[in-house]
Amino acid sequence: MKKILLLTIIIASFFYSCSKQAAPVIGMTMSYWEGKYAINKSYVDAIRDNGGRVRLIPCTDDPELLQKEIDELDGIVFIGGRDYIPEWYGKKMHPTMVTMDLHRAAFDTLFMNMAFESGKPVLGICAGIQLMNIVTDGKLFRDIPDHRGVDHIIYTVKGSIINDIYGDTSMVNSSHHQSVDPAFLNDHFKVTAWSADSTVECIEWQGDKWIVGTQFHPERLPKAQRDKIIGTFLHECK
Repeated sequence: MKKILLLTIIIASFFYSCSKQAAPVIGMTMSYWEGKYAINKSYVDAIRDNGGRVRLIPCTDDPELLQKEIDELDGIVFIGGRDYIPEWYGKKMHPTMVTMDLHRAAFDTLFMNMAFESGKPVLGICAGIQLMNIVTDGKLFRDIPDHRGVDHIIYTVKGSIINDIYGDTSMVNSSHHQSVDPAFLNDHFKVTAWSADSTVECIEWQGDKWIVGTQFHPERLPKAQRDKIIGTFLHECK
């Protein structure tokens, strides 16, 4: 009788612990400029509103320290920012470019490579999608017209993550002047959404890793639309 009671308690405890599963911990990069860190509230709200916890990751050039951070994370978000160093992908400065602080750029590169190796879900937003391409030996268009401060439709590829989330088309925001050059995209990635002028709007890792980059800002979309993609990401992180 005591054995049966003990077994019942163990089973009940197991199901209770499953129902109380800890919220996924999401590591998030930050802007860095003149010795100060910053992040837009919308990034944090998007994760918290969908049941995730946010851990802001300061810049570091210490891979051992960063690995300890990664080990405690369930997923990683790379936020937007200024332009990455064009020489890193074989191009020169363009008059429209404003590069980010080298300390952040170097950290983001290290973090992205280690995030890929970790196998944990990764979401790259705006500069984040561009960095995904840079670290896998891709290139960017340094300046494209008519993509700052506008909304436009994207067209998604059937069978993709972004298509499952939004269907064949969706209205998104646009706040950038650079984009992934699809002619120089690593074979691990596939373009899964385009704008009408053939600008790359989403790339996805082809394989068993959940790695998605969006040129638009999902954290700034209307709540229902925002929560579809952020909710999908957090589900993968669990």
